[in-house]
Amino acid sequence: TVSPREPERFALYVLTRHFPGDPDHLRNINGTVCDTFADAARMRGLFEDNSVWEKTLKEASNSLLPSQMRSLFVNILIHGSTQNCVIDSLSLWEMFKEHMIDKRNCTDAVKLRRIDRALAIIERYLFANGKQMKDYRLPLPSNSLTDDPNKAVDEFFFPTHLNDDDVDETVDTSFEKAKLNPEQENFYKLVLDAVMDPNSKNRLFFLSGDGGTGKTFLLNFLLFNLRRLGNKILATASTGIASTKFYAGGMTLHSAFRLGINNEPDRIPSIPFQSYFGRRIIESNLIIVDEITMLEKTVLENVDKLCRIMVPKNQHLPFAGKVVIISGDWKQSLPVVKNSRSPEAQVAVCLQSSNLYSMFEKTRLTQNMRLQPSEIQFKEWLYKLGTDTSGDKIAIPKSMIVESKEELIEFVFDKGFDIPSSDMLKRLMLTPLNKSVDLNNSIVLSSFNTVSMDYYSIDKCTNENPLSPYAADSDVAALNKLTPSGIPAHHLHLKVGSIIVLLRNLNTSKSLCNGIRLIVKQLQTNLISAETICGSNTGMTIGISRVCNSYVDERPDGVSFERFQFPVREAFAMTITKAQGQTCERLGIDLSDEPFAHGQLYTALSRATNSKFIRVFAPNKPKDEDGNVLINNVVARGLTFD
Repeated sequence: TVSPREPERFALYVLTRHFPGDPDHLRNINGTVCDTFADAARMRGLFEDNSVWEKTLKEASNSLLPSQMRSLFVNILIHGSTQNCVIDSLSLWEMFKEHMIDKRNCTDAVKLRRIDRALAIIERYLFANGKQMKDYRLPLPSNSLTDDPNKAVDEFFFPTHLNDDDVDETVDTSFEKAKLNPEQENFYKLVLDAVMDPNSKNRLFFLSGDGGTGKTFLLNFLLFNLRRLGNKILATASTGIASTKFYAGGMTLHSAFRLGINNEPDRIPSIPFQSYFGRRIIESNLIIVDEITMLEKTVLENVDKLCRIMVPKNQHLPFAGKVVIISGDWKQSLPVVKNSRSPEAQVAVCLQSSNLYSMFEKTRLTQNMRLQPSEIQFKEWLYKLGTDTSGDKIAIPKSMIVESKEELIEFVFDKGFDIPSSDMLKRLMLTPLNKSVDLNNSIVLSSFNTVSMDYYSIDKCTNENPLSPYAADSDVAALNKLTPSGIPAHHLHLKVGSIIVLLRNLNTSKSLCNGIRLIVKQLQTNLISAETICGSNTGMTIGISRVCNSYVDERPDGVSFERFQFPVREAFAMTITKAQGQTCERLGIDLSDEPFAHGQLYTALSRATNSKFIRVFAPNKPKDEDGNVLINNVVARGLTFD
């Protein structure tokens, strides 16, 4: 199978299917020789035209800054192609390149330099996604990364331009003056000794600790100081949202090691040794993986095998002798197991069930850096809740309980919803099941009296051989009703001022990743403009276009399809699992449906920065003699927590 995200190869594939024969003649259409196979496919009517992208970029050019236009352009290139619409990248660039540069004080000579710089930034974005300018027939900038692979690798390991676009800034230097407590200092020295001494025996480390003990701070301290010593580090996490916590250069583990969606044993990606991604793996001497508890064990096992393949001289050593830090909290959610809610099944596929786990030296941080005296009792209660395998119900204090869903919503979002954008994203409702998420989002959204827009997807069956001819294609309505996990709905009803969540990793260096919540600022026919709050609390506006969302159902009778839709959903409320790694200042938990998987109750209650701002709605649940509500607490047996 050839992906439509490889325009030339996909065009050749489509042309040969419809016109078998000599490929050399496929670009000749009635005597006109096309420059590319994609042009030939377009002339033969096999590809849709680029009008949707022209309209999208036209709408964007009226409101977005040049840096935002460049980011949107790259996202269209990477995520926009469908089976019937391969993007004419060069035409779009020529049409809109002047909107991707700063046109102030722009003489002809300055304009050429700014266009070259825009191309360099676009190339950097593409490189980060495993793509090159030639893949899209785009002109190369001067000093192209393609011509200087050493520069590309060095820029990755020692970033000086992350989280910026127009101006090159140095990375955060606040860690120069940072102080570690004794626990953190001990762990830092363990890792430093391992990195600086290639013959050290202890090279695998597991870091755990409750919220507030400084795990993220310590990992960033390590990143900053070890990079300054010239070490090459792969800073990764199991999810996009977790990877944004790194001060620079964070990415998902799957992206760093080119792992596919399927986590099958021994399914190792083939990566050329001298490629950009191959060199990153080979040359790295420290790998960090945060939020490890949500990863299936086969993922890290395959990373281990891939490292040994890429560094054959060290293939007898775990991870080819590289120093590896994994971090997480086993009281939180474990991997999701298809077709099973069994905690035992979750334990069986998590990292603690791998032979690798016993090789890691364990460090648990216990000194809480930000805990107020009034919160100590709550944190102790949370720890007991998160490690209690007895199966007993947990008493939620009656001070946290509200008696209606309306009261819960009013507590979280305040009456009238007159809340600044920066505060809206600090408020969150959680619930175990998607059906409750949809209901709560609908209730909250109905209270907004702002401009709205309805967006409908284009769905197309991608099964090579449908069980009954044309069945899936003819019954598009059946596809429209499907909303698999991670796929946006066929019908999106959005309003200005509402909260949405991204369902795709668009640009992790700018925290635009799966799970990030945004405020809708403007709704247009082909573009959603939204704002997020970065680490500096500065509002950042982004343009979101439609993308190709692919769903593959591997069951014999399953239907696979493409959905052309904006990769977002409403996010006043989220599932507990989706919220792992996020924190908020005001939290509402809807337990109309009780927790059913390991760590859900702990994960939900630990999202708030202060227990005073947690409220729980748990209708029709038993109470103890003190009026506290009793809730199921699922904690898997067979895990160790320290």
